[in-house]
Amino acid sequence: MASNLRAGVYMSIIIIALELWMIINAITYIFEDPPSKSAGWIAVHLVAYAVLITAASVSLWNSMRFLKKKKEIFKHQNGIILCTFSAVCIIFGIFISYHDYMKDEQILVFVTMMLFAVCLLVWKPIVSVTVNTASFLLFYILMTTVETPTFATNVNFFIMWIAVTVTSISNYGQKRIEADKDEEADVVGEHLRKAAIIDEITSVANISFFRKRSAEILNEPGVDPEEKIFLFLDVENFKSFNDKYGFESGNAFLNKLAGDMTEIFYKGLVARQGDDHFVILTDREGVDKDIADLRAKIYSYQIETQIGIKAGGYIPRTRDTDPNLACDHARYACNSIKKKFDQDYCEYDKQMDDDFNLKQYIVNNIDVALDRGDIKVYYQPVVWAKNRKLCGFEALTKWNDPKYGFISPGVFIPILEEYRQIHKLDMIVFETVCRDIRHQIDVHAPTVPVSINFSRLDFELMDAVEVLETCAKTYNIPREYIHVEITESALSDAQEKLQYELGRLRDNGYPLWLDDFGSGYSSLNVLKDYSFDVMKIDMKFLSTFHENQEKSKAVLRNIVQLSKDLGMSTLTEGVETFEQARFLNVIGCERLQGFLFGKAMPIKDIMVKINAGTLEVSEEYLNA
Repeated sequence: MASNLRAGVYMSIIIIALELWMIINAITYIFEDPPSKSAGWIAVHLVAYAVLITAASVSLWNSMRFLKKKKEIFKHQNGIILCTFSAVCIIFGIFISYHDYMKDEQILVFVTMMLFAVCLLVWKPIVSVTVNTASFLLFYILMTTVETPTFATNVNFFIMWIAVTVTSISNYGQKRIEADKDEEADVVGEHLRKAAIIDEITSVANISFFRKRSAEILNEPGVDPEEKIFLFLDVENFKSFNDKYGFESGNAFLNKLAGDMTEIFYKGLVARQGDDHFVILTDREGVDKDIADLRAKIYSYQIETQIGIKAGGYIPRTRDTDPNLACDHARYACNSIKKKFDQDYCEYDKQMDDDFNLKQYIVNNIDVALDRGDIKVYYQPVVWAKNRKLCGFEALTKWNDPKYGFISPGVFIPILEEYRQIHKLDMIVFETVCRDIRHQIDVHAPTVPVSINFSRLDFELMDAVEVLETCAKTYNIPREYIHVEITESALSDAQEKLQYELGRLRDNGYPLWLDDFGSGYSSLNVLKDYSFDVMKIDMKFLSTFHENQEKSKAVLRNIVQLSKDLGMSTLTEGVETFEQARFLNVIGCERLQGFLFGKAMPIKDIMVKINAGTLEVSEEYLNA
């Protein structure tokens, strides 16, 4: 149909132009003296031209209207009008050529109009043969009423019929190919248009459309942004569901869940952000009930895997609220209750906003802070338990920011790990520690080993072993002066990769320490699967030392004995009282670390304490 309509536009324009010219030409006959055409001839032809030009104008108007608005009602109207226009063309051709034939003139108008009709409508072959045959037969009968056609006329007439019929059939074939291509393009185009706004798995809006549409909603007349709320929803335990039932069932679950969300939040806009995460812009009023209804709906699925939902909300304050940032805030609120089993929903508040802004500040300013020297390496003393003399340091970092002041490592280190930026900090620590050790050796100052912390991500984001080796070689540091600490929690993932990297460190001569032993859930497996030189016992074991001494002592005593049986020495961190220090020495813990022996300090402050005698260095390091 579209090809017929486009042909209708072209042919209508051509016929209008030709007939206007013919009308002008016919009118000129009136002014001839003497006239070459009779008044009757002029009148008949002017009427015929007017009928044809009127039909062409109507066809042009309707075709243009449909192609512009693509409305189905116009499509059916144009089908009727095009057929009528084609019939008018054929009748016009028969009428004009019949009068020409009576005066022994050519019948070119009939042939031309037949060709126009062929171009105007794309007929199926059976229709083409029928219409052409009927038209030629009618004209042939009219010809015989004038005079009997000669043999040559019959042959020429038959050839014209064959030519027009073949042309119409060929035209149909070509147009059919074009139509198939157009249809295929329309299907692809529709798929692309749908993919641009619809999530393929759940059939709700995708995040791109959500961002665009939610911004439009906030700016609609009569909408108060503070009466709306952005929600971020996280399906709990969905990974276990996928692992148990497979991705196909997982996708079916998400599709069902999305349908229920759309039904419950029928006043809002629901979209899938990715994985098992959804975002919703809805009315603030009644949102607690809607979330409770969704939770109840999920529980009603009665599946073996326990599926839950966590939700965070953010209330936009202005019309120009950025949907991206709003979703980030809602997600931040959701993540804040991930480990709170008694809470399923939380709204973004002032404290969260402060934390969120600090988080973004840390991520955006880590490079500047490192370049500017805002983050410095501090050293916390490690002493022998037997005599409390200095036997090492742990390299720690402190961030003194011009805007926020002191930022605790307990704040910025987890953020750097979350955003995969921790390796930038650790590279600076490696460099600084090697440089400080080199300085101590060069000035013949007491030099003790320094332990440095490796993040699990260091092995993913850089060749951590090569970076450390390069620093050690650059400053010519004996490897026994650098001890590498790996946290227990870091050893739970990518076991083969970590075992390989730890093997490289050991082959290069670096002693390996297991940090924060007892802080995770896989402590005994770690001892079975990995080899370490020193076990650092987590300070949590001392946090209840005075409240529950007997149990704490029993646990610590057995951990120390276990480490001895495995060929490891022990260090306990978080030591704050002399009672704790005495007990740890009695049970055989070799090293101690904590505020009792000193906080983390710059290297120059440590040297002041050593020179003043308030920090006594163990004998084996005095002449190193």
